Amino acid sequence: LIYLLSGCSSEMSPREVAIEFVASVVEGDSVAIEKYLDLDNMVKRRMQEVPPTDSTQTPQYFRDKIIKTLIGNGGTRASWKSMVPVINKENVQRDTAAVELTFLDKTYGKARYSMIYLYHSEKGWRVFYFL
Repeated sequence: LIYLLSGCSSEMSPREVAIEFVASVVEGDSVAIEKYLDLDNMVKRRMQEVPPTDSTQTPQYFRDKIIKTLIGNGGTRASWKSMVPVINKENVQRDTAAVELTFLDKTYGKARYSMIYLYHSEKGWRVFYFL
């Protein structure tokens, strides 16, 4: 009986983390955003896109830019707030996952497709990139 109980996990799935992450952005909850988003990992990925000759785009520049877009009147938050998010299926490959999202425009009904990418760590599933 103890073995069976210890085998049960209350850990959130990648899809559940994606739902909570989107909700935290829409609500402007910076504490929850920080809980689900691995900002350092996302900054590292964004830095890989920067040409080596561009010294204006530092890690701190990307940290500030990403946070500003997710809270207050930031672009991502404003966009996600103006739409109805539909969290679709998850695709898990060992310790990484991709969750498909559809954002439906409340006024015109147009759909915008997006993805949230996650990895598994000792803290559970964490977002490391989103489109």
